[in-house]
Formats: sequence, C-alpha cells, structure tokens
Amino acid sequence: MNKQEIRQIYKQKRQQLTNEQREIASLQLFNRTCNQFNLEDKKVSIFLPIQRFYEINTWPFLLSLPSTDFYLPVVKGPDKLVHILFENKEQIQVSEWGIPEPIYGTEVEPNLFDYVLVPLLAIDKKGYRVGYGKGFYDQFLKQCKPNCKFIGLSYFEPIDQVFDLHEGDVPLHMCITPNDVFNF
Repeated sequence: MNKQEIRQIYKQKRQQLTNEQREIASLQLFNRTCNQFNLEDKKVSIFLPIQRFYEINTWPFLLSLPSTDFYLPVVKGPDKLVHILFENKEQIQVSEWGIPEPIYGTEVEPNLFDYVLVPLLAIDKKGYRVGYGKGFYDQFLKQCKPNCKFIGLSYFEPIDQVFDLHEGDVPLHMCITPNDVFNF
C-alpha cells in the first residue's frame, strides 16, 4: 500500500475503536513501554494526543514518571519541531491545528534526547512509519544523537510494507503495541 491509502485505512481504524478500547490500549502501551525501558532520569521526547485524531493517550507518562524529563514538540515554521520541557498542565494550550502544545518553557536541542516516543498512524515491518505526511518528525529525528532510540507507539501491529518511501524517511528502532514489542 502507499502512504495515502494507509492514512485513510488507519484513520478509519482508529475512529472505529471505542473510547474504552483506546484508553485500555493506551494504558497497555504505557505499561509495556515502562517495562521495556527505564525512563527515569532520561530526556524523552513525547507527544500529547490530538483528540480529533483519536491518538494514543500519553498523559500517563507525564503524570506518573516525575523523575523523567519529558519534552513536548511544538511546530515552528513550515518544517521544524522544537521541544519544550513539560512542567505542568497549565503550560499546555491547544493550537489552531488542535495540537496540545506548551506555550512556555525551556527548550532543548534534539541531540540531547535519550528516547523519542513517536506518533504514527501505521508502521511497516522495517520500521518505516506513516504519519500525517508533513515530515516534521523525519526532520527532527535526523538531528538526534546516534544512540537515541526512536520508539513508535501504535494501536496496531506493523503492516508488511510501505511502498512509496522516499530518501527523507527515517526508520524507527522499535514499535510498541498493546500486545507486543517490535525491533527493527
């Protein structure tokens, strides 16, 4: 399948999940990630869920792991993400695009992250993700240090292959689903 077909299918699959199924899956992803990685005293890029896209609820990470430095992405310009330290819920505001983002805080350079928890619609068996198609994360991941781990969080198991990859696509190292952990 190509990316556009995958986007259509997986947006619909997400929408078909009930709120209860999404919340259970989100907690399973949180628990599986915490069992797989020691995030304490690490610098971690994490996304907040976009409600209208039925994204994975990542709030349990932020609220349950106080010794971890979590940084949230903020869109700057046409193709750049910057990351701001999460301090509290009061610094979060929903942008004009419906993305919850910090409106103030300390920015960190991409080369300081230990882990990046990456949003995605789908991922293939080689670790190539399909997002919303703007390329923000691919540009950001290229700036991270070589030993930083890129970890996708997905409601669904990997698909066989994304056919229309391009040279700017960055594969992830792992993907965590409610039922399994996939290494690429």
